[in-house]
Amino acid sequence: MAIDRDFLAEKVWGNTMIPAYSMVPPGIAGYTPAMADYAAMSQIDREDEAKKLLTELGYGPDHPLKLEIRYNTSENHKNTAIAIQEELRPLGIEVSMVNADAKTHFAYIQQKGDFDYARSAWVADYKDPESFLGISRKGNAKNYSNYDGPEFDRLMEKAAAAGGNPAERFKLLSAAEALLMRDTANMPLLYYGYHDLVSARLRGWEANVMEVHPSRFVSKE
Repeated sequence: MAIDRDFLAEKVWGNTMIPAYSMVPPGIAGYTPAMADYAAMSQIDREDEAKKLLTELGYGPDHPLKLEIRYNTSENHKNTAIAIQEELRPLGIEVSMVNADAKTHFAYIQQKGDFDYARSAWVADYKDPESFLGISRKGNAKNYSNYDGPEFDRLMEKAAAAGGNPAERFKLLSAAEALLMRDTANMPLLYYGYHDLVSARLRGWEANVMEVHPSRFVSKE
């Protein structure tokens, strides 16, 4: 809640990323992502609410909550962790950082190592909400947080069974996503973004969430 995603996207990542408040990014026709309940709040209101919740739990500058962030080697990943560390410090949260090369980092979290937060990313295999949500199902190798949500899994199964009814399927997937956001199974921070320069003379090029543009459909006037 207290992490300023706009700052991360604009300043740390140079406007190459988009602030994220849901597991499923925008751009999938017919699907409405289930946003975090604080997404519509201003950053100041989010910080005030986070401070209130921490105070109720007994944490603050005089009694800090200590957290660890693990990330794989990258200057931007490092700068992101530092920015988060600085943003959370005034709330009474002390953030320490652990850096490792990508192979070591992902082997550690895949093997369910002991960690508070660990950086990860996901690019969908196909243009469908299930590709973003399925990785949080119990037993999935990409379920790094070891999330175990029986109701979430039940909704995912019902969505799979509703394959012949796209509207109902998307409704069930959105309900499942809402549970992920409620339970903070993962903490979406940023969506990947693209900047394209496209000539007005180009025909057949269409913007899409997968950034896939088959050349057989593209022509020039």
